[in-house]
Amino acid sequence: MALRTRSQRYWLRTLSMLGACSATTTSGTIYLFSTYGPALSRRLHLTSTQANVAAISANYGQLLSGPFFGWAADTLGPQVLSGFAAVGSFAAFSALAYTYEGTLGMPSWLLLAAYMVLVGLASQSANMAAVTTTTKNFKQNRGSAVSLCVAFFGLSPFVLSHVSSLFFAVGDVPDTFGYLKFLSYLGLGTSTVAALSLSVVGFGPSRRYQRDIPDGFIVDRASDTSSDLLDDSHSEITGDEEPLLAGGSGGSPTGYNATPKPGRDNSANTPAALDPRGDMDGVDYDTARELGGMSYLRDPEAQLLALVLFLCAGIGVFYNNNIGTIVNALYFSSTDDPDPSAAQRLINHHVAVVSLGSFMGRLTIGAITDLGKRFWGLPRSGILVVVVFCMVLSQIIAGAAETLTTLLLGSALTGLSYGFLFGVMPTLVSVWFGTKHFGSNWGMTTVFIGFSGQALGAFFGYVYDANMPDQDPSKCRGGACYRDAFVLSMGVGLLGLLAAVVLARRRGDRRRENRRLWEAQEIEHIEYVPFILAE
Repeated sequence: MALRTRSQRYWLRTLSMLGACSATTTSGTIYLFSTYGPALSRRLHLTSTQANVAAISANYGQLLSGPFFGWAADTLGPQVLSGFAAVGSFAAFSALAYTYEGTLGMPSWLLLAAYMVLVGLASQSANMAAVTTTTKNFKQNRGSAVSLCVAFFGLSPFVLSHVSSLFFAVGDVPDTFGYLKFLSYLGLGTSTVAALSLSVVGFGPSRRYQRDIPDGFIVDRASDTSSDLLDDSHSEITGDEEPLLAGGSGGSPTGYNATPKPGRDNSANTPAALDPRGDMDGVDYDTARELGGMSYLRDPEAQLLALVLFLCAGIGVFYNNNIGTIVNALYFSSTDDPDPSAAQRLINHHVAVVSLGSFMGRLTIGAITDLGKRFWGLPRSGILVVVVFCMVLSQIIAGAAETLTTLLLGSALTGLSYGFLFGVMPTLVSVWFGTKHFGSNWGMTTVFIGFSGQALGAFFGYVYDANMPDQDPSKCRGGACYRDAFVLSMGVGLLGLLAAVVLARRRGDRRRENRRLWEAQEIEHIEYVPFILAE
């Protein structure tokens, strides 16, 4: 049935947003390995390297499947992906639970890695359904909407690690089997809710684009279908967002107009008339063309963006997968009478801190970029540089930590930086390269993260195994047995910072050139069409 009113779109968009938050709750379970991984490793007699490979397999399953699930989100819709996530999450955690219990025998660590791949596939399916739908449903405050959606990705490990501590890490031996069964039913339930509530509602019609724009340039049309369903009688100002341009007399609902005709009075389309504040600060020179497929892969700025994410997100993956080993080493080496349950609670506490930091980072970075861009003209690329710097600083603190108290600060900053990164990156991809192919573009951008996380994790395992051949964490005084791994993670972070600075300089040059051409009315030469601050 055609949606004809703003109220209908509002309530469907709200319901879809709730479904997206439910879906990303399932996605966040990929970061819970540290809450059950050490117990599973002890039961299966895994080395640190084998445990690392098993943990990173979930990240491989999640990230390498990104392009496929991104394409599926763009073409098949969120319901199919959410259904797969429900079945996949239930099957994967059930297999892990019965493997721990011994019902499935004592499989090799390679079979365990296969179960973790399925955990990653379910996580990516749910995440792509949620983020792609949210991106296509919101425009003016897209950064804040996407941040809220992905914030639950970061919050779920915080909540679920506390659930583990309160209900499953009690007594002398943690109830790892019960915890894994709980995760299987949680994934089934949240993804089912998402499948029933997620839908692409679209932006609705809008008159925000009042200036004539040449053919071939982006005016985000990812949700044209919703606009096409509306009659002319409903196209007055029924759009979900008020027009932001003061001058001009129209423009099509989709924003594609003819080039200004010679001899026609275009005084209303002059830069001064277009800006509601009477100056040029209201024009956004940072919006890119609609790119997808090979044109996206060949774009230098898309490549730099992917490189920053590859380097810096890999640090977060590495830290999340090894925080259990790090906490065990610092705890057992500083305690005369260590308690396994107490150690598990400490691990859960650090996982919770990382998760809470990730949640706060994802939740706040969208509002920071939206408000910073709208009111102070802060470039999104400059904010990305600050985010990457925070990631480097987190590795310096965590690597230098000799006590669990100092490590807690490193865990908090790592989680916050990781949340910042994954809160701002989807917005950058959608704003700079459009939402029509967002799912595919975001999948291709994230596909290689697992390789950097795997490399750092494997190096950590190599360093730890070399210094601790008997796998006795009580001999690792002050974190000396793994510190060299953080030297590498700091170096990787510095390379990411360099790439972010280069990207920021390119975007700055692009904005200045766009402004010059826009003010000179030479819009046929502009590669990146500027809009009023609407994204």
